Amino acid sequence: MLLVVNNVQKLYKGLEGFVLMREKEKTSKKALKEKAYQLIKNRIIYCEMLPGDDISEEQLALELGTSRTPIREALLQLEKEHLVDIYPRKGTFVSQISLQDIYEIFQIRQIIECYAAKMVCKRISIEKLEQYREAFTHFDDDSDDYRDWMALDREFHTYIVENTQNKNLTQIFVNILDKHQRARYVLASRIPNRVKDSVNEHFKIIDALIEQDEQKIEEAVKLHINNSREGFLMLKGFFVN
Repeated sequence: MLLVVNNVQKLYKGLEGFVLMREKEKTSKKALKEKAYQLIKNRIIYCEMLPGDDISEEQLALELGTSRTPIREALLQLEKEHLVDIYPRKGTFVSQISLQDIYEIFQIRQIIECYAAKMVCKRISIEKLEQYREAFTHFDDDSDDYRDWMALDREFHTYIVENTQNKNLTQIFVNILDKHQRARYVLASRIPNRVKDSVNEHFKIIDALIEQDEQKIEEAVKLHINNSREGFLMLKGFFVN
């Protein structure tokens, strides 16, 4: 009887060890996929990979020191986000940006941001808004810190939407920002005075929020979004029809 009990205990420990090993393998695979996903996505949105560029699974696998499996899984996720196009037997390419995409993205942004800003104006932190104002003052058109500028701009707009406390709305908004982040980088670096003009537009949004004036909020948000859209349209050669 004792022998049977000992054998059962050994079997249980063996199974327990096997389960733990499989869980570690799953965690490791998930981490590799996430690493590949973030690497490729960042290269796309910061224009290190341009629209239409061929993406080499083999080269990325060598760079990350992994098999092609996490690379493929990452690319499938990016395809769902419309950042890459996968063609069987042809290859994987950075997706193009169309003028229609630009119009749709800014239409959605205007709907979401006008609604969110007016909704949260009575409860948003004035102290936090003043911190953003101070941060924006450090940027002008002589600065080449476009990544820092984009990060601050994205954080500011996302902060407003997050204050709606609507997680689904926030996720939709974040996905929209991801889709045109790469075009924003090109805009900031190629359009004269756009960063300086954008800073002033952000000041108007902050002022209107602090005043809790819904009409001024809507006007300031629309002005900023419309000017950003017009800036994009000046880069028509960067987009496909």
